[in-house]
Amino acid sequence: MKYAWIDAQRREFPLPDMCDVLAVSISGYRAWRRGGTPDRTRLKDPLAVALIKSIHAEVKASYGSRRMH
Repeated sequence: MKYAWIDAQRREFPLPDMCDVLAVSISGYRAWRRGGTPDRTRLKDPLAVALIKSIHAEVKASYGSRRMH
């Protein structure tokens, strides 16, 4: 519903301002316009999360998410 209102008011107000006021992300709005979901997704597979945590512990927290990816 927020995205629909933003879409209707697009010519009246700047997109970043509306997203800030309504506490939504610009990427979320753009994904809604495309008919999808935001590109960011949370990792939900418990096995993968456990693997990442074990790698992180194995390298003594010296690798960040980019390097582990």
